[in-house]
Amino acid sequence: MITRRTFLETAGVAAATSSMLRAGNSPVRVAVIGTGGRGSDLIRALTTIDGVELIAVCDDYPPHLEQGAKYAGPEAKTFVDYRKLLDELKPQAVVIAVPLYMHYQVAADCLSAGCDVFLEKTMCYTVAEAKKLTVQVTASKRVFQVGLQRRANAIYKQAQAMVAAGMIGQVVSIKSQWHRNNSWRRPVPVPKSDADWPRLERKLNWRLYKAYSQGLMAELGSHQMDVANWFLGGHPKRVIASGGIEYFRDGREVYDNISCLYEYELNGVNGKPYTVRVNYTSLCNNAYEGAAELVMGTKGSLYLTSAKGLLFQEKGTDVVSWEGNKDQPAADANAAIVTAGKTLKLSNDPWAHRGAPFEIDIAEGNDTRDELVAFVDCVRRQDAKTICDVNVGLADCATILMANQSVEAGGWISFPA
Repeated sequence: MITRRTFLETAGVAAATSSMLRAGNSPVRVAVIGTGGRGSDLIRALTTIDGVELIAVCDDYPPHLEQGAKYAGPEAKTFVDYRKLLDELKPQAVVIAVPLYMHYQVAADCLSAGCDVFLEKTMCYTVAEAKKLTVQVTASKRVFQVGLQRRANAIYKQAQAMVAAGMIGQVVSIKSQWHRNNSWRRPVPVPKSDADWPRLERKLNWRLYKAYSQGLMAELGSHQMDVANWFLGGHPKRVIASGGIEYFRDGREVYDNISCLYEYELNGVNGKPYTVRVNYTSLCNNAYEGAAELVMGTKGSLYLTSAKGLLFQEKGTDVVSWEGNKDQPAADANAAIVTAGKTLKLSNDPWAHRGAPFEIDIAEGNDTRDELVAFVDCVRRQDAKTICDVNVGLADCATILMANQSVEAGGWISFPA
């Protein structure tokens, strides 16, 4: 029987994390390289964390650098060349939010300069680069964390603990997606007639071009496939994927939609291996369901977003006993829509056939800030075991890139050696 007490005990174990920096220590001197949209988010979060001294920001695009400097405050120096920043200021830690194709080189240079490194996802542009960086991080013994922030999200930590505790039984399937309805294209601040337009367009819209980007899987799918790897305790065996440019035919080179089927080989409760299939889709022209994961087990299902988690129990399994709760009455009100001479019944409770959900109710947080708090705490303690270390980043990189390879090859792709 799953009781309210055992449910909350599991929640407490999952949510317990040290977010307080030890008083009396000197501030951690941090620089940020890359001050575009994501870099600015990270800068704003860093300025709210006690014990962080934001000493510099760097970007080679003046409007982004100006924006980053405004968020960082007047004490932070500005640089166009990150190597000059490393040489002159010798920061203790560096937060990197540059375009994907630059990840490996910038991170490698920061490690060589003796810095601890927070590197935005996806870890590297290629698996080969990710392997090289893994070797360098391991040899350097520096603190290293990849920016897969669901690992810092209280709801996802709670849900992972529930899965590990067997609260939804044996996991049988995962369905996840990141659906949006926008072109993913950013405006260029000069007219097309300007001689500088082609350069600026590629600089600002680097995510749309294969030379700089790995598309939807790297920018969005990396988050959800990391959740699958985390919850299932390993990486997929193989994947088959289909994608293309079907809607936004505007000169982009990366897909505007992709659908993937991953297979994971796990050991069941009887010790025998079985397959869990993970379905992932990403769309740019329909936002239904948004960004979410549905983890389905023999005893229940977890529906997860960064803002809410819901537990649905399968009929016939133990019922969660909530002290003081009255039985939920069956839905007895339906709305009727008459169209083309027929009556369609729409339940007022779309979850009725699944039973009333139990909400994972944890204090509201900011997972971008929370992941940086965790990183800074590890820097202070010089603890290389971050919440998303280089090995997690390597597995995630390989997981998402094999889907792109499958689209190109038109068939199954196995996880790389």
